[in-house]
This record gives sequence, structure tokens and C-alpha cells, in this order.
Amino acid sequence: MANLSMEARIELETRDLQPTEVRELFLDNCRSSTIEGLTDQYVELETLSMINLGLTSLKGFPSYPKLRSLEISDNKLSGELEYLKGCPNIASLKICNNRITDIAALQPLKLFANLSSLDLIECPIADGEKYRDEIFSALPQLTFLDGIDREGNAEPDSDEDYELDEEDED
Repeated sequence: MANLSMEARIELETRDLQPTEVRELFLDNCRSSTIEGLTDQYVELETLSMINLGLTSLKGFPSYPKLRSLEISDNKLSGELEYLKGCPNIASLKICNNRITDIAALQPLKLFANLSSLDLIECPIADGEKYRDEIFSALPQLTFLDGIDREGNAEPDSDEDYELDEEDED
């Protein structure tokens, strides 16, 4: 399936469903540098995963008022998060291993009052010395950054549990 276009993958994933019946859509590993085939028809969409597509732009991202979880990790995005404005209820956003280099690229996320979990692991911004403090300060609505809260506690159902376990072994 890795060689499918985004449009072909959407068709495959939704083949027996009406657009209004689609609640989850997993388009991981198909190929597209831009948003293609996603339309506003998927009004009930709550979870969307577009990992490792080769995305360089979010221009044309549809409005999904019910979208709560968006995964766009392992792409080539350096920003353009303002194109997500039609998805005001995003609570979890994973943009790991993209080209996010500074706080300015994250400014559009201030508008997402429900955003409680943001993952930026393996983005250049995460290499900064005061990275966590700067992100929590810029986005005060966040509870978790990279699966860890401000006090160092792991997010429930997070992959980051191992970091806390390592400390316990001393």
C-alpha cells in the first residue's frame, strides 16, 4: 500500500462507507506532498492519521469540526499549522519528526483551546535547551508535551512510560 496516492488510499479506506459514516481515517505511508482527496464531506471524522506521506504543505486541509486526534508525524512540514483552523476541537496533535524549528511555527496552535497533548519529538525545535518551558509558556492550554506533563508524569496510554521507568532503576 505504500505506493498508493492519498486519493487512492482514501478510496480504499472508505470503500463501503458514506463520507458521513467515517469516524477514523488512517492514510499512513501513502504518497502525497500535499492534501489530496480529503474533503469537507467527512463531517464526523474524529481521528485522522497521515504518518509518513511526504507532506510538505497543509494547504487545503478541510474543516473537520469533530476532529480530536491528528497525527502528521514523519513528514516534511515546517509549519503552516494555520491551515488546521477548520478543526477547532483538536485535543491531540502529533507532529513528530517534521521540520518545525521555532515557536513561531506553533503560534497558530494558540487558537486551539482543546489542545491538551502535543508531540514534537525529533523536530529540530525539540533540541532547544529550554524547549519544554518555552512550549508550555507559548501554549498554556497544553497538559502534555511529548507524552509528559509539566511535572514529569507520563500521559495515560502514552508511549513515554519508559522514560519514567529508567529513573526508577537507580
